[in-house]
Amino acid sequence: MKHDKYYFSLVELLVVIAIIAILAGLVMPAFSNAKKSGHRIQCVNNLAQIGKSIEMYSQENNNRYPYNATSQKLTDSDHVPLMDILNSYLPNKQIFACPDEHENLFETEGSSYIWNWLQIDVAGNNLAGQPKYNASPYGMVSSSGFPLMVDAAAYHGPSGKRRSINVLFADGNVNTGDNVSFGN
Repeated sequence: MKHDKYYFSLVELLVVIAIIAILAGLVMPAFSNAKKSGHRIQCVNNLAQIGKSIEMYSQENNNRYPYNATSQKLTDSDHVPLMDILNSYLPNKQIFACPDEHENLFETEGSSYIWNWLQIDVAGNNLAGQPKYNASPYGMVSSSGFPLMVDAAAYHGPSGKRRSINVLFADGNVNTGDNVSFGN
């Protein structure tokens, strides 16, 4: 019984490597898109969790939003970080970090999201002279159209194309859009 040994030639080996490289090149963008989609979904979930903690806070505080809260660190000491106010409802501060945010806002400002305190704390929203704000400061806008928090920038979407932001609305709904109005 004679055994013939068969060896791959260099050309055959290079052809196999080239085919594997081409297949890997075709699959990698799909993995990248899946990762970006996962980050966007995690960001939506983060905002939904923040929305639930705001709702719990409001229910325990006579239907009022946090007073003088902000999502960013400010030199104005009158404003308290929202994550500190919501700590008993949401102790994991990582919820305030969007996984697609690469500007170090979470590390420097304390949040990848912006709390709409400019409209929540406006004069007239205070109730009976108390320094707390009504949980329905919508004016002519419905709660489903009033943004409470948004991504600090348009992080989501494909590179090189118009990007979008995630928005937490006062009714607890989180949607994705490419622009949000903070005015009435």
